[in-house]
Amino acid sequence: MPDELIEELWQIKDCIAREHGYDVDALVAHLRSQERMESRQVVDLHAAREAAEYGASGKRADPAPGSRDTGEPVATAPAR
Repeated sequence: MPDELIEELWQIKDCIAREHGYDVDALVAHLRSQERMESRQVVDLHAAREAAEYGASGKRADPAPGSRDTGEPVATAPAR
């Protein structure tokens, strides 16, 4: 059954993409217009992450004492 649901979702996605000429900008504009017409609230994960990271002060929270998270990028070893 889950495969049938996934297949149906892909068919719907492909139909909407085809209707908008596979143009990402046109597709985004369409989806945003649909979103405005509905009364459901959309969660903005980017804003939620920023609020969690920076808090109400607007400054990045200090890492927990003893943690290694300095906010700096970490170099990783290449995959073997």
